Amino acid sequence: MKRIGWFIGAAVFGLVIWFGSDFLHAEDLLSRYSEFKIVIENHYARSLSVFFLAYVVSVSLSLPIASLLTLMGAALFGWVALPMIVLSATTGAMVIFLLASTFARQFFSQRAGGVVETVQETFHRSPIRWLLTMRLIPFFPFWLVNIIPALLGMKVRAYAFATAVGIIPGTAIYVGVGKGLDTVLEQGLRPQWNLIEHPEVWLPLVLLGAFSAASALISNRFKEEVH
Repeated sequence: MKRIGWFIGAAVFGLVIWFGSDFLHAEDLLSRYSEFKIVIENHYARSLSVFFLAYVVSVSLSLPIASLLTLMGAALFGWVALPMIVLSATTGAMVIFLLASTFARQFFSQRAGGVVETVQETFHRSPIRWLLTMRLIPFFPFWLVNIIPALLGMKVRAYAFATAVGIIPGTAIYVGVGKGLDTVLEQGLRPQWNLIEHPEVWLPLVLLGAFSAASALISNRFKEEVH
């Protein structure tokens, strides 16, 4: 079963790279934007399904295109993309979580390095609160946050809940920015991708993450005082 799992994973990865290599760059996606719009108008449900699967695969394989897919999905589908992205990102994260919890545990343990030991004590105090904090703060690698809870024995339901809830604020901001791209691209203008780097975009995420971390700290100190 282990060999079969690795074979399937390698096959899927190869197919994605083979057939999707031309679509992994912003310029390629933008050049086909009008084509995407026509396809979506004629095959809306099918297009939404393809977008969902593409997002799941990108997260499952930790491909560095999730942010681009979020912006393009928002531009093409509008706010409908928000629940689809949350669901697909959670599904992709669950794939990695299940792999890291089972036959690929050793592989992901080596990839995580010594980070697991560093956060182990804080994590076990409140796994859900820890994962929510990591999801809210966008400066931590998404793939690393996906595997740490699995390696530390977090329950599947708690992981799925914290992941889905934690990525909503950041996803909503990205979708809000990406939704405005539709007007820009329809006019033939070039979008400013560095908008995501502006403080008015990432600062709310930092504040939310800091609030969650401060809440965990106060809660832990209160428990220590009680005991």
